[in-house]
Amino acid sequence: MLLRITDGTTTLTLSGSGTYVGATYFPASQSNADRIGESVPVILEGTDSAIRTAVQDIQQLLRAAANRDRTLTARYFVEFRPVDSGDIFRAELFGGDANYSQAPAERSLYNATSTVRVNVTWERAGRWEGPEEELYLSSSSQSERTGGVSLSINDNAGTPNWAQIVSSRVKGTQPAPIRLRITNSSGSGLAWRNFYIGVNAYSSPGSADLWLLGSEATGGATSSWAAGTGHSALQWLIPLSATLLGQTQGRTFRVIGAFTSISATAAVRASVGPYVGGVFDFGRIGPERQNVGGVIDLGEFPLPPGGYNVANAAAALAITVRSAASGGGTLDFVMLMPTDSYRRLRQNAYTIPNGEAIEDDGVEGGTYWLSGSSRYPTLRSSGAPLMVFPERDQRIYIMADENAAWNAGRAITVRAWYRPVYDNV
Repeated sequence: MLLRITDGTTTLTLSGSGTYVGATYFPASQSNADRIGESVPVILEGTDSAIRTAVQDIQQLLRAAANRDRTLTARYFVEFRPVDSGDIFRAELFGGDANYSQAPAERSLYNATSTVRVNVTWERAGRWEGPEEELYLSSSSQSERTGGVSLSINDNAGTPNWAQIVSSRVKGTQPAPIRLRITNSSGSGLAWRNFYIGVNAYSSPGSADLWLLGSEATGGATSSWAAGTGHSALQWLIPLSATLLGQTQGRTFRVIGAFTSISATAAVRASVGPYVGGVFDFGRIGPERQNVGGVIDLGEFPLPPGGYNVANAAAALAITVRSAASGGGTLDFVMLMPTDSYRRLRQNAYTIPNGEAIEDDGVEGGTYWLSGSSRYPTLRSSGAPLMVFPERDQRIYIMADENAAWNAGRAITVRAWYRPVYDNV
């Protein structure tokens, strides 16, 4: 057995190292617990000074773990291996203490070499993480591999914007956060601004077509409007097929609209509702958005809006416009971004050179521009860490825009790493 506590710099091996002779530890398990309290008997041996120092070292590290929320220092972990070799698992530490045994025979410090017992208590995360591994990814044009797959920020033409993970490649018993790296492979610097990233693990990830092309709208991809128009006119109306609704089954998706052109004065809004006999009803209405750069997040919607039991009912997506001036626009496509796990990243005014990357680290924390070994905190993130799901086929979708107008087909390379998450080890 191996049992130790660490902040990544200082490591105390309680199961046997120096003054620490050994420990008795059996991990507690509590279903769905965020935090678990445990008590660990530890045997110490040495001079009174060595024993006092060892106890104080434990107390100092556990106190620092308790204070981490205020100091924002490195995280602290219990690290455990139940056998003499193999993988070492970790659980985050949130604080604790070390107290001498109350039995006189177990706390005597008066001999040249003394043996005492202390009771180490701590609060840790209710889950264990295995060693970090790179995920095997595949794309529409590349078989599964590590080292990265090539995608395009595009619709479902060419090499679409998803990377696939087969069920056998995600171990563990709980969803696990990932470290996602997106490398600019376009051949030129890109002034990326917004990234919309989602995981589809439950809506037929291997076959669901989550792109609604502008050409599929009832009036075509191009629409125009008069001055003073409101949201009553359906500028773009795209029916949702029974096949798609049977796959989405009432789950939530973000509607990301990509426009090849649209008037600067236009404020757009999406709605999802029933579409029966050629009649559309504004069932669920999203927020109003102003166009900036050609890609617009039009909000989050259950598809279909009626829920699971009406999964094959007729429904449609409508995009409407409010504008004080006359104008028009051409809709390239709508991406139905899955939200089984969803993350948004944003930066302003920085151009990422070809060959450099942005990285969103949900494992250790941090979102940054990665240039060689340098990390620049140019990005902000919102939402929980991006997760992958054990024993499920799934796809990671990536959509991004730039400071300029929408540019279809930007080439990227995607890699991802994770630590498998277990309820117990």
